[in-house]
Amino acid sequence: MTQISSPSPPGQEAAPAGVPAGKGRRSRRSAWVRDILEVLLIAFILYLVIWNALQTVRVDGTSMVGTLQDQDLLLASKVSYDFGGNPQRGDIVILEPPTDPSRDFIKRVIGLPGDVLEIDGSHGRPEVLIKPGGQGQFQVLQEPYLPTAWTTQDFCCRPDGTASATAQPITIPSGKYWVMGDNRNFSSDSRSFGFVPRKNILAKAFLRIWPLGHFGGLGSGPSLVASPQQATALFLPAGGVVFLEVLRRRQRRRAPPA
Repeated sequence: MTQISSPSPPGQEAAPAGVPAGKGRRSRRSAWVRDILEVLLIAFILYLVIWNALQTVRVDGTSMVGTLQDQDLLLASKVSYDFGGNPQRGDIVILEPPTDPSRDFIKRVIGLPGDVLEIDGSHGRPEVLIKPGGQGQFQVLQEPYLPTAWTTQDFCCRPDGTASATAQPITIPSGKYWVMGDNRNFSSDSRSFGFVPRKNILAKAFLRIWPLGHFGGLGSGPSLVASPQQATALFLPAGGVVFLEVLRRRQRRRAPPA
């Protein structure tokens, strides 16, 4: 039997032939598969980026009490120092101690390359004294995060950066850092293992993610202020000038008119 198509009315074009139902379903199925593959690919790329840029760190021990507690879970950046940046004073870092690379420690950066550093524990509570970059006078490291009085009679340092029997200033070599735990009375740090090479600093901790009740940043860092001796040395000359000026003004007021 011959099939005859119905002609279109004058002025109208014939409607295009429809797509077979089976072929339409296959096209929609292919589009869904393509979308799913794209999402999976993006998720995989993000996973690789996060895996290589970030790591979670579980605090094991009490050497950072004051800022961190035992079993806190932290997020650390593995790329913070990979693009021209270097560890800064006060950074909380994940590191391999030079005496035992099989273990990772978490400590705070105290001394930077080129700093002159000294700890004098002979006056009760020890203080960290630093000449930033080896220039100027010693300044006292103010550390509001310390949990309790630092009572161990610490002195620093030997030429390798470890604690010494008496206070001896040292210059931190290029490419090396000096670190301490915030819980000074119970911390194995540069006082024990000395300077830390830059390559041994693996990541910078920046966020506490567990417990949820303490979720957030890791607090403020230290600051450098003039030592009491330096402040006195600056004050005495200024005080003398003020005193002489007061005497001069009093004498002028007492002088009889010409």
